[in-house]
Amino acid sequence: MVEEVAKDDIEEEELEQDQYLVFTIKSQEFGIQAVRVQEISRVLDTTEVPNAPSYIEGIMNLRGRLASVINFRRKFGFELKKNDEDTRIIMVELGGFPIGIIVDSVEEVIRIPDEKVQDLPESTTTSGAKEFMTGVGMLESRLIILLDVDKVLTKTEMVELSKINRMMEKTEEVPEPTETKQVADKAKEASKPGETDQVADETEKSPETAETNQITDEVKDTPEPAQSKKTDAGQPANTAKRQAKRRA
Repeated sequence: MVEEVAKDDIEEEELEQDQYLVFTIKSQEFGIQAVRVQEISRVLDTTEVPNAPSYIEGIMNLRGRLASVINFRRKFGFELKKNDEDTRIIMVELGGFPIGIIVDSVEEVIRIPDEKVQDLPESTTTSGAKEFMTGVGMLESRLIILLDVDKVLTKTEMVELSKINRMMEKTEEVPEPTETKQVADKAKEASKPGETDQVADETEKSPETAETNQITDEVKDTPEPAQSKKTDAGQPANTAKRQAKRRA
């Protein structure tokens, strides 16, 4: 089985057009041109995309770049299965975007000469299948269905994937609102010690502040009014008693 490799490692083998990366789906072997493979990796976490086609597993972060992930089984009508330790993602590039294809396992890179490739029988394929199946590689007892990577997705599906990738890229690159940034910048400037002291000095020197200070000083210099003598609450009652004694 082919282990996880990057594009640079594949290129070291000086791949040619007749070399294919063989992978399996439900024990059936498929092959795509090895020169089109950018990377092979284990299944990574994916994020579902609302209203995406059913065969789109989601999107994943591929070294800081968004990549759409296609479920090969779902795309081509195979019975679904859970991912296991053999499940792999084959990374290719379509329409300028990285695309990951989930397959059951990846086997090897082999050479299949043109003379070993035969057309698919008419009775076993539909017109749609012929568009992305280029033939069958016959190697001893092995039958390997060869795929054209550029035609695995239709033009309509490529447009949908392009929209999804652009939408998710914009979501990750939401700029900071200008107004919020301006407020933050002003707050930073106001927090500088030198400018804070300068603002305080200018406030003290302003005409309005001088006038306010003058009024405050005048109020302080105004003499306080003499305190009123407290009224004796018992005085009226004492006067009434004296008058009553005189009359007696």
